[in-house]
Amino acid sequence: MSDAPLWQCCQTAAALPIAGALDTSPASLSTHPYLVRFAYLALAFGSVACAATIEPYDAATPSRPNAPRSVVASRISSATVSGTEYFSSTRLRVSWAAPGSGAVPRYEVSWSEAGGQFRNSRVVTAPTIDLTDLASGTAYRIDVAPCSALTCSTSDTASIATQTPGEVWQMQGSGSSIAGLTRIVPDGNVKIHVLRYGSGSASAGRLLMYYGPIQQAAKGLAVATTASATNYLSFDSRAGSAGLLNPPATATLVREIATGQGVPLAANLGARIRLFFEAPGADGRTRIMSLDSQDGYTGFDFNTGASTVCATQADYSTSGGCAPTIAIGVDGDATAASPRISNARQFKIGVPTMTDWRWDGAAGTFMVFTTDQVPGCSTVQPNQGYAVWSGSAWQVQYQANGCPKLFQSMQAAHPLHLGGTRFKIYYGDPSDQTGRVAGSNLPFLGPKKVIYANGARSGDPNRVDFEDWDPTSAGRPLVFLWPNGSPLNATALGYIDDFSVVMPTGVPELQVLYVAITDGTVAPFASAAVLINP
Repeated sequence: MSDAPLWQCCQTAAALPIAGALDTSPASLSTHPYLVRFAYLALAFGSVACAATIEPYDAATPSRPNAPRSVVASRISSATVSGTEYFSSTRLRVSWAAPGSGAVPRYEVSWSEAGGQFRNSRVVTAPTIDLTDLASGTAYRIDVAPCSALTCSTSDTASIATQTPGEVWQMQGSGSSIAGLTRIVPDGNVKIHVLRYGSGSASAGRLLMYYGPIQQAAKGLAVATTASATNYLSFDSRAGSAGLLNPPATATLVREIATGQGVPLAANLGARIRLFFEAPGADGRTRIMSLDSQDGYTGFDFNTGASTVCATQADYSTSGGCAPTIAIGVDGDATAASPRISNARQFKIGVPTMTDWRWDGAAGTFMVFTTDQVPGCSTVQPNQGYAVWSGSAWQVQYQANGCPKLFQSMQAAHPLHLGGTRFKIYYGDPSDQTGRVAGSNLPFLGPKKVIYANGARSGDPNRVDFEDWDPTSAGRPLVFLWPNGSPLNATALGYIDDFSVVMPTGVPELQVLYVAITDGTVAPFASAAVLINP
């Protein structure tokens, strides 16, 4: 029997000329475009109930069509770098030949990740289709079934297995070492986060960056902007005159300013930039906190007082102009406590930027943040904890045994919205220390990887829960090239840190990964890579 909806088979059966029983004689069938293989009609109370497989019928060749032939999934070229061709990591071209028998007016193409429970499908009339929005470096099963005008045959399906290419990122600049890389801001060091101004901002189309500058007098989170989206490799610094500076004396919650992320807020939240940041306090423990801008979407000034910077112990104190709000506290805190977590460090929030560049505070938004080793829960460090916004507070997610839900051996995680409730996270895997420079005390994050999430995988399909993510064991390795097209070795790859990914023009055809990079001996500096095979 067919998997077609009941109304479809009944509609077809009811359209046939019947008188108590279905006339299946060749004379009757020859006047109708479909062969009804089985039908049961109950006329009592004026109802019709049936189950049928409705398939294409060719009067000249009255035979059931067999499966499509020669199904092939081909890679689609994206770029050629130094003589090497690279193929799209998210698109495949599927083609096939018509069945050897039977007329087929259309086909249903279905695809799913190998072993996955969720399938996508499209109906086409031509024997080819380009599949888009696929996950990179991922195995897929693709099925092609012949269809009539109303339904598709599930017993005559041709299937193939294939895999998308992995992502390839090219560092910007020249040559094959860090010496030739583009420095996106002259004083850029670490702690990089970039966002795109959207509609409703006077700077729409430009990029805004929060970063850690190299000069001691401006340490903290400085601010820089581009002149336009197309100038995504050149930022003008406002270090020292905007943003957050380290206080010369420790405030209760702020000894120094570490990594941060600017999140544009929608009108219902004040139409401004909320700058989340991590900071160790006077007790030596690190928390994630936030301040709201006082200059709307400009995002330079976070001081409610006369000064345009946050810079002193008094600024960061309870009654100061930059008194922070705790977003993620630590074990034992009176505010926003997180049991079993001693420090909440480097973090990123999954803002649905493909929906709107501004966050409306919708419940279900997620945050990933770095934790130390959690005794009894994780034997490695660093890990990534997971928090979900309730609509009024960030709530760290825990397992039934009281352990926080953790991505183990994941560092510097950065999510990117792909549309709907689909995201990907870029991260370093510090469990692999291959290539680390002996004696270097600079952070070594190991190979870079990506995993994916789909909110439809579990629970509420309208939000992304921890369980909606691939396990880290499914992390797809990323390939990085130098500007001249040669690949980075394990050492160069491992010393990429503090990355932030953004679509400067708002479309996935241009994705830029801003990074802090070193060779293990020199001070890290801010540079960028471009995805050459989106």
